[in-house]
Amino acid sequence: MADVKLEAREKSQKALTMTIAAADLQKAYGEKLAKYAREMTFKGFRKGKAPIDFVTRQIGDYVREEVVYDTIDSTFNAEVEKLAMEDRPLPYAKASIEGEDKLKDYKLGEDLTVTIAYDVFPAVELGQYKGLELEVLDGQVTDADIDAEVESLREQNANIMNKEGEAKLGDIATVDYAELDEAGVAIEATKRNDFTFTLGSSYNQYKIDDEVVGMKVGDQKTVDKSYGEDFSDESLRGRSVKLSITLTKLKERVLPEVDDDFAQDVKEEYKTVADLREGIRKNLTESLENMQKDEKLDLVFSALRKSSKYTIPQSMRDFSIRTETRNQLRQMGYDAQTVDRMMEENDNTVLYFQTLIAQRVDTNLADQVIMHAIQQSGAITLGEGELDKAVEEQLKGEMSDEEKKAATENIKMDLEFAKVPDFLLENNSFKPTGDKLDYRAYSKAYYDRLYSADKDEETSASEE
Repeated sequence: MADVKLEAREKSQKALTMTIAAADLQKAYGEKLAKYAREMTFKGFRKGKAPIDFVTRQIGDYVREEVVYDTIDSTFNAEVEKLAMEDRPLPYAKASIEGEDKLKDYKLGEDLTVTIAYDVFPAVELGQYKGLELEVLDGQVTDADIDAEVESLREQNANIMNKEGEAKLGDIATVDYAELDEAGVAIEATKRNDFTFTLGSSYNQYKIDDEVVGMKVGDQKTVDKSYGEDFSDESLRGRSVKLSITLTKLKERVLPEVDDDFAQDVKEEYKTVADLREGIRKNLTESLENMQKDEKLDLVFSALRKSSKYTIPQSMRDFSIRTETRNQLRQMGYDAQTVDRMMEENDNTVLYFQTLIAQRVDTNLADQVIMHAIQQSGAITLGEGELDKAVEEQLKGEMSDEEKKAATENIKMDLEFAKVPDFLLENNSFKPTGDKLDYRAYSKAYYDRLYSADKDEETSASEE
């Protein structure tokens, strides 16, 4: 048995100092040496017949080093099992022996004192998480929102038909175009035939939407275009060009009439236009309520991140980035073996996702540790019979009393953790402020506010 001292350190680290008795190391050394003497073959001796003194001279230093590390490892693991959960190392964090280079100087017959530092789950000094008064946006679903959604459905169900007459914004045009030189001859490298785009979308290199409007199929025109120094296409910045444009095809979107047949085409359960509009209102209302709930939680957690004290250890941050990157790659269709190779080689795709994920991982982890701290505070209560029902559903097969007790405690913690968001909504007040916005205006304002808040927190974090 070792003498042990646990020390709390900054940045969510703890250190376990252990003094291992000389007698324990000597015993382990003797047993390991005897084992090798039995199992190894040395030159000049049959297997297991070399004298122990000879074996000691041959591999004694190696065995001593192996015994020291094995004993430190086994003693550390045994002592960790005795610690409270908040004092144990994070499972993915690598513990480090302080002053490890001095171990090579250890001599048998002496007590060995080592200190092992490791990351732990962050302790949190919670700020105020009940009784906050926060201002939120005000929103509602209006008839105009429903009208806009109906128009979007009409666009999605539009028929594309050939059009006669002049091209108008919104039509689908197919053109041949090319730049002309000073002699009016097409420059071969700039020729483009059968290029199709929607007029008004500006999804074309030369931005010729307005020039095509008014043309008929078969028309050809020459136009002069000038581009500013800030134009999106670098090859055209600061240039003036002469273009030849020929309209070869023209199509239009014919939108369906809003009638009962249209409603049924959108969804079989809709029998009338009234059913369609009521279904849209229901969906938008549900979406709005979800956004409003998320907005309230965003505000509460933002306040808590500012008022609470905690430190996210680097090992937790690194693990989260690696895990999320791996999940993103798997969702893109890469198999597990390919993902492992890409991660090992720091593939450019891996680095790209890691950069994106790193921008939000600190906020996500902060919210997780804050929720954990609220759950651990005892503030969350379960409903009558809720735990028993979950245990009955989740625990299957034979289990010892000790195993069942541990599993039940984990289920209880999971249930409480899941209730934290609703607890925060119930125990804080939210005052609608400003004009009552329609659904579309609310959505834009909500995401603008969310993006602005994220940028502010990133700036604050970088300044710290």
